[in-house]
Amino acid sequence: MKALAALLPCAVLLQNVAAQGGYLFTVDSKVASSSTSMIDSDVASAIIARRRDLTAERYLGVTDERILEDIHSYGGYQKPLFQNVQAGEAPGRLFIRISGVDMQVHDFDNVMPDLWIQEPTKDLLTDFKAIPNRKKKDFTCEYLVPTGLNTPNSKGVEVIFSYPLGNERLCLASSEISDIPIILSLYTYLPTNPSEVKDYLPPLIRLLKHLSATENIESTLLLLPSKLSKAVDKPAHQYQARAPQKSEEEPLDLPSATPTDAVSFDTVAAPDASKNTTLPSVIPACFASQSACENTTNSCSGHGSCYLAHTNCFKCRCGTTLVRVNEDGTKKTVQWGGAACQKKDISVPFILFAGFGVVMAALIAGVIGMLYNMGSQELPSVIGAGVAGPKAGK
Repeated sequence: MKALAALLPCAVLLQNVAAQGGYLFTVDSKVASSSTSMIDSDVASAIIARRRDLTAERYLGVTDERILEDIHSYGGYQKPLFQNVQAGEAPGRLFIRISGVDMQVHDFDNVMPDLWIQEPTKDLLTDFKAIPNRKKKDFTCEYLVPTGLNTPNSKGVEVIFSYPLGNERLCLASSEISDIPIILSLYTYLPTNPSEVKDYLPPLIRLLKHLSATENIESTLLLLPSKLSKAVDKPAHQYQARAPQKSEEEPLDLPSATPTDAVSFDTVAAPDASKNTTLPSVIPACFASQSACENTTNSCSGHGSCYLAHTNCFKCRCGTTLVRVNEDGTKKTVQWGGAACQKKDISVPFILFAGFGVVMAALIAGVIGMLYNMGSQELPSVIGAGVAGPKAGK
């Protein structure tokens, strides 16, 4: 029995190694990987989205530090938030996707992929198409490149080239892309069908590294097998790379507020402390479904309810908690705030306190100013009119 228990992990590992998955090569100056890491299809989609600079309409709902580290390490160049990008600083981008590559990990002899995608889904085959009108959206020129001078429609091979518009006002014409030196050099090393990948891969990777060092080109090479898994809905704690889609889900047995409570917040009951769970350190601004919102926020920490803020975006609507009822009939309540209604909202008391302090400071300053003005005024002459000066003695 002990021997069997020891062999089970080895069998699982051998099964994973033998399985055909997807492979991701990330070639740029930032990535220096010495071993292949395993990721799932959603994390791969997240990394490709960052490398293609297509994260504006994508939703990140993950707090796993390991996954975030992978996305940061392999995500490529990112525009600084509060700095102007100098000309030539932002790289050009090559995205090469080859489908039908049924290779295993041990088939890579001279070059190893940076990331091994376990059970890649069909989304990786259809997502990240070329966007010809990116110039108007984010000042990027993007083209679907013919995969060869003599084979413009190679089966299973897709190449997309993009570069920042910079100081130029116009992008190149599509017919000019095939003649630029970067693409001409790529044609020599690019396989024209999936069966040639194993032989063409080592020189192709060397060329992409050369383009990264000399031409500031950031390359992404995605190899997908012929059989892909069906796309399935992932739990809320995993990375959701695409815009969340509305789907029907079975209701979870979690405490939630009724529609009446959503309107009258004064009746929200205090939560049971024994049922509270630890909230994630980073709470997403939007959730793809109401159940995901309730599950991640612990039903808005028991201080509110999830509602549909706008299309495919569920948020917490925070309420007030009744603390006690005084003898005179007045109520003591606590207002809640935050993305998961986990924080006490002290904005109203703060405004009252700050406003009172400002008013009192203004009154004191006004009184001091009046006293100063009164003290600086000259006394009227009638006060000294009846006072006689000293007389000289005779």
